[in-house]
Amino acid sequence: MFRRATRATREDGYALVAAVTAVAAFAYVAFQALAAGQGSVAIVAARIEQAKLAAAADGGVYLAIQGLADSDRASRWSLAGRAHSMDFGDTRLTIEVVDERGKAPLVGLNDEQARALFQGAGATGERLDALVSEFREWQTQDTVSDQGPPTAEALAAPIRHGPFATVGELAGLKDMDPTLLAQIAPAVTTFFEESGPFEPSHATPLAIATMTAQGTDSPEALANLGEIARQTPDEEIAGEETLIGRTLTVQVEAQARDGAHTHRMAIIELTGDKARPYWIRYVE
Repeated sequence: MFRRATRATREDGYALVAAVTAVAAFAYVAFQALAAGQGSVAIVAARIEQAKLAAAADGGVYLAIQGLADSDRASRWSLAGRAHSMDFGDTRLTIEVVDERGKAPLVGLNDEQARALFQGAGATGERLDALVSEFREWQTQDTVSDQGPPTAEALAAPIRHGPFATVGELAGLKDMDPTLLAQIAPAVTTFFEESGPFEPSHATPLAIATMTAQGTDSPEALANLGEIARQTPDEEIAGEETLIGRTLTVQVEAQARDGAHTHRMAIIELTGDKARPYWIRYVE
């Protein structure tokens, strides 16, 4: 389940962790009242734990926003790829921040780049050729005909949808499967925006291979590309000028002591504006 935020509904200001904790507390009271009325204590207790985990995961997103926007450069979170682990009450949070500019933009990839993407993820032979064709056809917008009902030939043609709105839409390609999509998803984005060029120092080997159109089945070759690209010092990555205006993915894993866990992913943009210091572009 996901939702895309519009500019009119993007959240303002720095969220206080205490406010997130209060949400969990109110949820606890509400569920306890429900349990008293229905007698379903076990079911309600499970819902309480899930609500607490969800609140903790949301808190992790806001902790990341605060860390990324910290005015103290020494304390500010970088995009060096290291995960941050911390306790939120009795929940363990693992938070990772990923630069969307280190991913290949789905919108605008040519056939050669699309082939490199699918090939690097493991597709070969006829399936590879089919995926490249399906990728191109998906993004070709059909025009509405005013010449009456569609012909049999038109009905038999591939369905076209226009530019990809989310990475998940790749699942709609006929020759895509969950395993291949899981390999592709971390390397691509629909939130590349216009704040600067592709950033190979923040990229995965597959994203680099895609953007340089160097399709290869060789893990060694891909790993070498990634190693060469990661020669940027952490100090440069952490610079404020690097983060303001960029779209960043915050991924949070919240795990309770009993092993229960939940995940939250949000794409944010730091604005540098004190009145509206960040936007939340997408959440799932």
